[in-house]
Amino acid sequence: MKWIPFFLILMSVITACSKSKTIEFCEGVSPDGKGVNCGSKFEDGELTAVVNGEEPFGVKTITVQIFEVKKNKTEKIETLSLEVKPDKDTAMVNLSFYSGGRYMVTAQKNDARIGSGEVEIVER
Repeated sequence: MKWIPFFLILMSVITACSKSKTIEFCEGVSPDGKGVNCGSKFEDGELTAVVNGEEPFGVKTITVQIFEVKKNKTEKIETLSLEVKPDKDTAMVNLSFYSGGRYMVTAQKNDARIGSGEVEIVER
């Protein structure tokens, strides 16, 4: 019986670590389509968001929304339509961040969420 809490905690850690990042933030993209210098904290400027779907998008356009995450609220600051190839499961979008802070970026097709990611921007 005393092993049950330990087992539950272990399963939570394994599940959390196995999640892949559906949106990655990178300084650019290589010629073969892989993110270059990806991370979660950058100086202000231009970034490339790499959207990784679990399956082909199946649509020609996805919606990317950018939110600024503040202490007590999340405020939408921009919505973009991104043309994608329906048979692909990866897309890239260039984003500009010129104010320091924490941002969340989400991607969705129709009303179905593809994924999200968070990035911290530090002003120079």
